[in-house]
Amino acid sequence: MKAIFETMARLVQQHKELNTISARKTELIKTNQTKGLSELLKEESRQIRAIEQTEKERQEAVASYLESREAGETEGTVSVLLHYLPEDHHDAILQLQEGLLQEMAALRSKEALNRQMVEDSRQFVQMTLDMIQPDPEAVHYSHPDEQKRKTRDGFSIFDSKA
Repeated sequence: MKAIFETMARLVQQHKELNTISARKTELIKTNQTKGLSELLKEESRQIRAIEQTEKERQEAVASYLESREAGETEGTVSVLLHYLPEDHHDAILQLQEGLLQEMAALRSKEALNRQMVEDSRQFVQMTLDMIQPDPEAVHYSHPDEQKRKTRDGFSIFDSKA
């Protein structure tokens, strides 16, 4: 049971650290520091792997605990755990769950902002490139005399049978 609480507490802490990384990423995106962003993405990737490892440890601890209680449950969620944990541990596990949910919600929000800023930046770059590079279909060179001949040989808008 102790391993469950320790891994949950570690997950909360690791998500806080990931939130800090995400906030730093926001600042790097704002200031267009691509080299720093690249390094930070590597750090973020390491942090995500650590979270995945801790989650795996949590799942194993929960499975072991449920097995020791002969629960017959395969799903190691907090709601399932509550049925098998002593009453005096309910508040602690629920606080850890709430803390984790809050960190995850904050992370989703920060990452949505980062994604939007990167998308806006990409659109700005594309628009700038479109303005700098002319449309190849719009650029046609023709001799000025050819333009005059085409209008003379064609029909006028006001042509009518008289």
